[in-house]
Amino acid sequence: MIIVRTLRSCALLLLLSLVACGQLAPVPTPKPTGASGTMVPVLAVSELNVGANRIALGVIQNGTPLNKPDLRLGLRFFYLDGNEDTKVQGESAAVYRGQGLPFGLYVGYTTFDKPGNWSVEISIPKESGTPQVATLRLDVQAVSHIPTMGKPAIPSKNLTVRDNADLTKITSDTKPDPDFYQMTIAEAIAAKKPFVIGFLTPGYCQTAVCAPNLAVLKKLKDTYKGKLNFIHVEVYPYPYGEAFQQQKRVPPMVEWGLITEPWTFLVGADGVIQYRYEGGITLDEMEPALVQLAAGQPVTPLLGT
Repeated sequence: MIIVRTLRSCALLLLLSLVACGQLAPVPTPKPTGASGTMVPVLAVSELNVGANRIALGVIQNGTPLNKPDLRLGLRFFYLDGNEDTKVQGESAAVYRGQGLPFGLYVGYTTFDKPGNWSVEISIPKESGTPQVATLRLDVQAVSHIPTMGKPAIPSKNLTVRDNADLTKITSDTKPDPDFYQMTIAEAIAAKKPFVIGFLTPGYCQTAVCAPNLAVLKKLKDTYKGKLNFIHVEVYPYPYGEAFQQQKRVPPMVEWGLITEPWTFLVGADGVIQYRYEGGITLDEMEPALVQLAAGQPVTPLLGT
């Protein structure tokens, strides 16, 4: 069994990056420990908390992130603070969610009922022989530092076309869609209509998935226009390159407590967050959730196949 310590910073997302978005240089990926061919899972989230959680993982083999659509990871969760640290507290699976992303992402879901030290045992199938098993240590917080499911969306006042009709001053997207810059988050809440927020920076992304995420949101907007509102919040203020170098975030990023990017939030007509997604998203994962959101139903992500 391999024991892998969980990293708690944006570096853990960078491990999965083959290249950065826009003008950033390629990010090197470290070689895994252990024998050649060993598959090393990496947790691609920056925080876990009591309640529902999306578990996003990458798998690195020989220094390269795997991108295998048919790979399905078994997950078993253990609570380590107490006398039952060998008792399975929950089981799930992580399925491929790497369509359109520069690396393979594997996503599962679980619910933690208490804070503290947890672990997840990850079973990675091999083409022949016994599956490889690795364990990640997890730090589950009692309270999230970022707005989470069941909490009200923060009524931030992001930039819109009313602030500047020149969208190149609002977004680093080279082909901006004006529909994403028509209202503030505060206005979307007041409209009492479900909406989607993408906090991301297509031109200066540090995790290589901002531009693919926005492409997914654009496709979904075309499908759900009239049923859902869509908002893009740029991570850095204009001029983006200077702000990126200084790591200066726009006010809504600060108000929402967001340090990593990208983040996607689904908000119901009542202004309550239905679900949140850190890192890469795909149509396969998002579309079923938006069907629920548009229908006014609780968003309960489906594992899929």
